[in-house]
Amino acid sequence: MKAVVKLMTTRNLPLVLLLMIVIVSAASFLPVHEVQAAMIIYSDTENGVVSNVGAFGNGNIVAGDDGGDHYYRGFVKFSLSGVSDAIVSATLSLYVYSGSHDGVYTAASPLLNPGLGDCQVFHIADYGTLDPTDFNPTLLGNHPGVLISSTTTPDVGYVSIDITAAVQDDARNGRAFSAYMIRNNVDTDSDGKVDSFSFVPIVGKPTDQSPFVSLNYGTVGGIVVSTDKLEVVAPFVTLAGLIVAVSAVVVVKKRR
Repeated sequence: MKAVVKLMTTRNLPLVLLLMIVIVSAASFLPVHEVQAAMIIYSDTENGVVSNVGAFGNGNIVAGDDGGDHYYRGFVKFSLSGVSDAIVSATLSLYVYSGSHDGVYTAASPLLNPGLGDCQVFHIADYGTLDPTDFNPTLLGNHPGVLISSTTTPDVGYVSIDITAAVQDDARNGRAFSAYMIRNNVDTDSDGKVDSFSFVPIVGKPTDQSPFVSLNYGTVGGIVVSTDKLEVVAPFVTLAGLIVAVSAVVVVKKRR
């Protein structure tokens, strides 16, 4: 009986090999779609802060007031070179490193909340080079919303917010940059004490605390298929092997 099984398996081998060759060849024409990794864009160096009395600078990003009841708004923008409106998600991340309330400064977690309402992010027109005239920028709509709520005492580190609609709008309208303003609901509580959140800007080269946007294009064509041809072919090869085994068993039964 063993001799019969061996003989019939060998006899079917050319057919099985042909089947495997066809499968491997066909696999090379299978549609293979790769999931694209997130694209990271760091802020332009024209980020910083502008106050209601004309003070401005690139060395800090602040939302809040000072001891003289002057109030500040933060600004960041990101190049959209190579970005299309086909993105499925976009997230803005800012590194908050201090929080002050009624003149008390904290730089360790949890940070004090300034008590000036929600700290919000607004979608604005590109302001070019940051200067005092940018304190009241042109608003574009699709505002991301609340970055840090009025009751949150955040830890030192990144805080993030969804900006998908804003980036899609910018890309769709051919804007070179996607720009944002960070400010509190209440500009100042007029108590003569510092109340603010401070965020790390980008100065020179990006660091592990720089503002950045993460973009995701999702899957191409909406279908995910392995890019490893061996993974694609493996189930078919297994099927071919099963055909060999079944053929041998059938032949043995017939010989009986």
